[in-house]
Amino acid sequence: GWVELCLRERGKIVRGSRREGNNIWTNTGREYLALHMSLDPSAGVPTPYRVDNMGCIGVGTGSQIEEVGVLNLVQPVAASTGVFLKALNAVSFPLTPVRTTSRYQYTFAENEITLTPAAVVNISELGLFTDGDPATLRGSGPRDTTIANAGAQSPLAYKTIEPVGKTGGLELEVSWEIRF
Repeated sequence: GWVELCLRERGKIVRGSRREGNNIWTNTGREYLALHMSLDPSAGVPTPYRVDNMGCIGVGTGSQIEEVGVLNLVQPVAASTGVFLKALNAVSFPLTPVRTTSRYQYTFAENEITLTPAAVVNISELGLFTDGDPATLRGSGPRDTTIANAGAQSPLAYKTIEPVGKTGGLELEVSWEIRF
């Protein structure tokens, strides 16, 4: 996958805020793909092992080695009061001219992440998550998006970056492509 992000002030890109690079697909993500692509014949009628889909993004201020064993964000931050994960606000598929790439996007508003006007939050890690509850066999049910349980949320994809300082006057725009 490929991750791009930048800060915007009144719609214009803030100089020096652009970050981009490859991400790591975690073991959680690999297991998810294997289950999502497979049908369980034991139910009588073939039923997908997983029914949830890519649906949420989370950010943090920590950092760890990008490797398949990543289990969570090191220092997750609240995107809004009490909430860690945000539902993606744009999904692009298929991307022309090929149908082997999906793009997921979210723009954190000026009042997200920086919950007090004078705060600066140095974002340095990001994760993509499903919209379903991974604790259930098939990923059915809603995902726990609370900051209180952020440490128990395992991303499908993970990226660390050189920190970008998100303030109350800036939007953080994230675009994440998954390529096959």
